[in-house]
Amino acid sequence: MKDFDGNLPDEWLELVTLAMKSDVTKEQFKKFLQEKSNNNKSSNCGG
Repeated sequence: MKDFDGNLPDEWLELVTLAMKSDVTKEQFKKFLQEKSNNNKSSNCGG
């Protein structure tokens, strides 16, 4: 089990980990997540 609330897919966990290691700002990452979630809503294909 994960030790946080909510169940993110592994690909999202990888993205979060990458973002924390990189020099991406919170604003840039938040914007990216919003775009990603919008894309998931419009095209719901689970790769």
